[in-house]
Amino acid sequence: MAQRCLLAILPLLFLFLPPSHAAAIAGDRAEDSSSYEFAESLFFEGDYYRAITEYKRFLFHHPNHPQVERVHLRIAESLLRGKRWKETIDSVEAFLLRFPRSGFRIDALFLKASAERESKSGDQALKTLEEIIRTAPPPERDRALYEAAMICLDQGKLTRASAAADALSATGRFAEAAPILRGGLEEIDRLPHKSPALAGTLAAVLPGSGHLYTERPKDALVAFLLNASFALAAVQLYRNENYAAAGIFLFFEIGWYGGNIYSAVGSAHKFNRRTKEDFVIDLRRRSDSAIKTVP
Repeated sequence: MAQRCLLAILPLLFLFLPPSHAAAIAGDRAEDSSSYEFAESLFFEGDYYRAITEYKRFLFHHPNHPQVERVHLRIAESLLRGKRWKETIDSVEAFLLRFPRSGFRIDALFLKASAERESKSGDQALKTLEEIIRTAPPPERDRALYEAAMICLDQGKLTRASAAADALSATGRFAEAAPILRGGLEEIDRLPHKSPALAGTLAAVLPGSGHLYTERPKDALVAFLLNASFALAAVQLYRNENYAAAGIFLFFEIGWYGGNIYSAVGSAHKFNRRTKEDFVIDLRRRSDSAIKTVP
């Protein structure tokens, strides 16, 4: 009987709460909302470092707020956009330990993979993406496969890149990008290529010709003129019986001659690397454009 009376009285008590107390509760809620929204506004304005400060302030004052997981993830994303790769990785790992069953787990792993890739830890990024591929539903799985293919492409792991591209779904955001990526991977073996051995041989036969072969005409002209000038000077001085000066010019000519061969070989490697890098950049641009056009 006493319990029933108490239950009947409790609603009435709320009616008689002091207005100041009710206003305080409403004010706290408004403050929660405004502080979170302020941090969000800084984030979307690109003021990531101030946003991090405000997110942390929000977490300090509201550790049990429903948005706690999202705010932790926002901090990691702010660190990523602020190009603080190591701190991003640490933040995501702390997030995953604290919220192992979070609905934002896949998003957190993508942030971690991006930071690892940007910090030149491509192999570690691939491991993170493989975890997503194993556990995520198709849309996120395709995104992870696509990003893994791009990392493998950058690393020259063409077989793995091709396997990832082949695993992409025939429908969804990456449906139009997949054939572009596959076609590009098949084209890589047919890209223009310069033989470093041939470049070095040509440079040895005629200084400058190795650079001409690698499509560097200015370097070819410089190499030819330098070697020809020092060689002719050494010969002329020798004929004039100025052996000491001839020896000095010959010494420098040997250096120019060897440098000409070494530079020609390097030019061939640079040509091949630049050709591949330019192709990969263009392939990425075409593939990314296809993704954006998918509804």
